[in-house]
Amino acid sequence: MSPVKKSPIHRFAHEAMATVFEVFVAGKTEKYARQAARAAFDEVDRLERLFSRFDPSSETSRIGRLRPGESLRIGIETAEVLGIAAAVQAETSGAFDVNYLAGARAAAGKRPEASPPALAKLIRVVQTGRAIEVVRIPGKGRVKVPALDLDLGAVGKGYALDAALAVLREWEAGNVLLHAGTSTALAAGPGPGKAKGERGWPVGARPVGGTTASPGRVFLRDRALSGSGIAVKGEHIVDPRTGRPARGARAAWASHPSAAAADALSTAFMVMAADESAALCGRHPEVWALVINPRKKCRIFSAGTIAGNRPVRTRRKR
Repeated sequence: MSPVKKSPIHRFAHEAMATVFEVFVAGKTEKYARQAARAAFDEVDRLERLFSRFDPSSETSRIGRLRPGESLRIGIETAEVLGIAAAVQAETSGAFDVNYLAGARAAAGKRPEASPPALAKLIRVVQTGRAIEVVRIPGKGRVKVPALDLDLGAVGKGYALDAALAVLREWEAGNVLLHAGTSTALAAGPGPGKAKGERGWPVGARPVGGTTASPGRVFLRDRALSGSGIAVKGEHIVDPRTGRPARGARAAWASHPSAAAADALSTAFMVMAADESAALCGRHPEVWALVINPRKKCRIFSAGTIAGNRPVRTRRKR
């Protein structure tokens, strides 16, 4: 049998969105791959200018300053990110919320079961002719309008990876791996072909907190993998439904064809109970989740292709 042919791989890095984006390109010359990666990074920089909550001129910041009834013309990118965020919030029963900062402040001093309003009840994205506008929804009667303080970080980085991949494909660089700060990876093409049977790009899903219950490596092809956890930053993930630190899991990974969706879902799986995560994956076969619970046990729901391209059935470890 002929040996597996290894493609040349070129790596490029770029700082953006408070992290380091990396692009690995296989099968192209170094010069051409560098040009393609530069174009992809330019797209990431453009999106950062739209999404950054720290830039007062960004669309995200300007949306936050809207008064009830006011509107703002926005680009298709911001509209799409807001649409993804609203959809994931609805699918996770509020476990994911890009308005969690305002929600956490509002929930302070209230009962834990008090839930913040859905994003769809705070803003509305409308098409007006050739333009897209976001409208701040007024309150009803004398009810005080809830605060709006958007943080698109948990979905915007994934969206930037999706957009960067689209640019690379325009450059006919279709065998690539991208990641944003190692927390979210997106792969396309057959991978580097280092060993027989390895179809896709190898991405690490390392053990967390003293447990060995994880697949170690996942081979990605035309899909994304995103991970969240408390090992590095501690209990930094907030449960939007209570305004308190999330206690549902020690670590969670989500895989989806879209990096934006995977990015948002991995955060949600940190908050959701195991039966909630299992139910979501059951409704959406394109999603799989790997969750390490507080007892350091690993549970995989609707898993797709894991190391060695072997399908892994849903299983429970107690």
